[in-house]
Amino acid sequence: MCNSRMKRCIFFALLFGLAACETVLDPYGRPIEAPLGMPGGDVAGGGGTFSLITPQQEIDLGQQLAAEIERQQRVHPDPQLQAYVDGVGQRLVAHVTRHDIPYSFVVIDSPDINAFSLPGGRTYVYTGLMKLASNEAELAAVMAHEIAHLALRHHAATITRQYGFEMLTGIILGQNPDERSRLVADLVGAGIHARYSRDQERAADELGMQLLANAGYNPEAMLTIFEKMRTAAQTRPNLPIFASHPTTGERLQRLQALLQTFPVNVRADSPIYAERYQEQALSKI
Repeated sequence: MCNSRMKRCIFFALLFGLAACETVLDPYGRPIEAPLGMPGGDVAGGGGTFSLITPQQEIDLGQQLAAEIERQQRVHPDPQLQAYVDGVGQRLVAHVTRHDIPYSFVVIDSPDINAFSLPGGRTYVYTGLMKLASNEAELAAVMAHEIAHLALRHHAATITRQYGFEMLTGIILGQNPDERSRLVADLVGAGIHARYSRDQERAADELGMQLLANAGYNPEAMLTIFEKMRTAAQTRPNLPIFASHPTTGERLQRLQALLQTFPVNVRADSPIYAERYQEQALSKI
């Protein structure tokens, strides 16, 4: 009996071990040899970090946090601007395979250079960041990075690790308003996002650039917007986005190397939509 159980264990270990090493090809035919279901292991964003929070709990938590954030922050009043930014986000979301959460995008009227997403699918983009971007592709690059964190389930895993499942359950049930306020402060101030692991940030960069290209944008925009953020950080180093998305030389070099893996025509010919961005975004903020 013991030998039989051991044989079954070996069989399933081999079965799942081989499955986990399956080679995935991205839309450009490049092999991705990462464990499926782990950060970076699913180019379309279906896999990701393990979390104790279910998708519905993640959505419920996000709704609680969104209500608090939108009481504290000024949502930009222009519905056309909101629709434009949401349209950019939905164009990117069309290329992820995680669809158990609703993705939405909201512009916050603030000079801060910031962007962050909540568990459950909501992403906030600040007008200060939008002014830093010169074209739609650069805005989309930042949004693609946030979408990648959502698609790879990094939010739920990181928040569970930091706050604990019991406390999060209390927030979801509306039983812990003080802790909800503290969690919101951490989200807005990068307390949560600064705790992403290096592997999670790399996975979000890789998937984000892939989403950018798949949506028809020039993937180089991710490199150019992070270069601008790095320059801005020299004079405004305490802004939350620089804590959560450190634009180090090593990171920029890695993005440059990643960019070179895309076909030359994708890097040379994909649009950035500068005029459309000026008309539909910059002129309104």
